[in-house]
Amino acid sequence: MIRRPVLGCVLVVVVLAGACDLLDPARPTVQDDTTIFGNLLEVDRLEGDDEAWGVRVRIGVPRAFAKAEVAGGKPTPTLEEGLVADVRVTTDTVVLVDGQPFFVEDIDPGSEIVVLPIPGTTRMVGTSNLTVEASYLTDFTTYRRWQLPGLPSPEGEEDARSDLSRINSAGVEHAPVPVRNGSVLYFAARLRPPKVAGEPWLGARRDGLAEPAPGEAAVERTYRTELTASGWAAPALVRFPALDDAALVRVSWVSEDEAACLVTVAPADGPSWIGRSERPSSDAPWGEVGVVEAFGSDNVDDGVYLAGSTSKIVFTANWAGNPNTDLVLFDPAVSDTPQLLTPPINTAGSEWGARVGPTNELLFVREDRQLALIEGTLHQVRIPTPHRAVVTEAAPTRDGAWVFLCRPSYRPVEVDQDIWVARWVGGGRLGEPVPVDDWHP
Repeated sequence: MIRRPVLGCVLVVVVLAGACDLLDPARPTVQDDTTIFGNLLEVDRLEGDDEAWGVRVRIGVPRAFAKAEVAGGKPTPTLEEGLVADVRVTTDTVVLVDGQPFFVEDIDPGSEIVVLPIPGTTRMVGTSNLTVEASYLTDFTTYRRWQLPGLPSPEGEEDARSDLSRINSAGVEHAPVPVRNGSVLYFAARLRPPKVAGEPWLGARRDGLAEPAPGEAAVERTYRTELTASGWAAPALVRFPALDDAALVRVSWVSEDEAACLVTVAPADGPSWIGRSERPSSDAPWGEVGVVEAFGSDNVDDGVYLAGSTSKIVFTANWAGNPNTDLVLFDPAVSDTPQLLTPPINTAGSEWGARVGPTNELLFVREDRQLALIEGTLHQVRIPTPHRAVVTEAAPTRDGAWVFLCRPSYRPVEVDQDIWVARWVGGGRLGEPVPVDDWHP
């Protein structure tokens, strides 16, 4: 089964007791990158750069961390007095307060913040000043909730959404496939593991989703819902013959008349494969999912037809010898075998989640960045925030008016994904997104 880049897993939680060594001014000028904790002192726009800000941080131990250490009978971590970090924040930095995108100039001075550096940018200047470029800058509340699940949580903070009549829940809802210009939605869902072993798994326990036994992974299934005058109908399990025991059944493309679809299937321990299912009408049961032999069966998933085609398919592959995923095109008119797409699409990073727009715009994700190749130009798909907000798995409606997409809620163990909807303004620009359950076109 192809494994997606998990947003929280690439960011290392630093043991604060060792921070003195990591920030030792006797080290060479180039420093090991480490998570920086401290209090915001001031924010200023950098002269000559309208898209960059200088953030000064007094490095220190967060109060909640120190309190938890004392309560546990451990010595309070200490840092040398006077350590300051000068942090460069740009429009490409993810800035979060209480888990939501935020403008860095609006963060109150004195706030406890956390900086996750862009790898390789940490430098020591003199004996008491660090300079870094920020990949993420968050308030400590967001970081604690996301990366420090061992710290006590305020009462009522746990996300317990589990309403079966709604689409988004505390579990993972993702891979949206809008049909009929967004009035019908297929999406994938799975339960999310708790932050403490032994506690209940999180999310809506829909038909087909059961809490896994210890040591087992959560299963993932596809659901269908239709927009009515009073909102979305309760999501219903999309059933296929002989796949009840599969670990993953995820629909990635559906014809506009809902008579054909492409499906990714994976057993509990084995490679994923792409199949096709058909049915005589939209109200008939789906037929057996047959393997699309041209793709092989070695870690491929998320196949989508190009607009107007019933033979050209883009999909994701994780073939032997490549640690990352790539996008692949199968065009039987060109070759009997699938062909890797060339730069600027495939790179050394992981490309995944391909979707196709009405005029064959190719939307895909690189690591955690949503991109779109439109008329030969690569755009970063962004919602209207001053800094980068993480959006993934963007899927436009066939009329090009709307885009269904995923946004993370920063939670521990596995980042919670929800589905949102935004207008497609043009190029890589989207309108203000709204949660799919609240969307009224």
